[in-house]
Amino acid sequence: MNGPRGTMLRGVLLEGLNFAGKSTTAARLTTLLRARDTEVHSRHCYVCDTEATQTLQVRAKSSVGGATGRPFPDPDLLRPFNVMKSAQMLIDSELATDSVYAAGTAGPALVQDRHWFTQYCNNEFFNPGEGHLSDSWVRTCAPRFTVQVYLTCSPTERERRAGRRDGDAHGLNSYLRANPEGIAALDAFCVERIAGDPSWIVLATDELSQDETAALLLGLFQARDHAAG
Repeated sequence: MNGPRGTMLRGVLLEGLNFAGKSTTAARLTTLLRARDTEVHSRHCYVCDTEATQTLQVRAKSSVGGATGRPFPDPDLLRPFNVMKSAQMLIDSELATDSVYAAGTAGPALVQDRHWFTQYCNNEFFNPGEGHLSDSWVRTCAPRFTVQVYLTCSPTERERRAGRRDGDAHGLNSYLRANPEGIAALDAFCVERIAGDPSWIVLATDELSQDETAALLLGLFQARDHAAG
């Protein structure tokens, strides 16, 4: 993934699969930044809150249903989800180029809980060759953040965390939960895509509390933000 880059956004992007610790880490990192008088916004799945991005998010989630007993991977099951989420990423990434987060250190910071990278990997893993988010788009148009981290954990730890969570937000989560070996394969696939890319940090969270993870990311963001300023 080295080469030309898209718009640089001031903030921290947290990517990763289910139960890697993204959402809780995002919330705690946001709290840490606010405690240091940093103006910070927190977003999930999309940067710019518009009717288009909201509609695509709802339709994508509702497209994956009745996944019990389906094989893994199942390209037909995931295709509608991946098409709509990819469309959302294309729209949202273009809108982000004119957002307050692209204004350099003068604008607010953004803590982003998942954006384009996990979706790109979903496309390539479940629907390879269909080009919903092309490699060319990733190289030249996908937005980049001050700190980009992919959170991961071992299959054993992921299973432990899954057992402590009640229910699933939508069908895709249920499908992934029902296929733990599939999640492990998809996770390894994602990590492989950013291996050796200095713009990414792959962080295993097995031995880290979410407070420790948030504190680590805070330090990285502050150092890079200061250097950029």
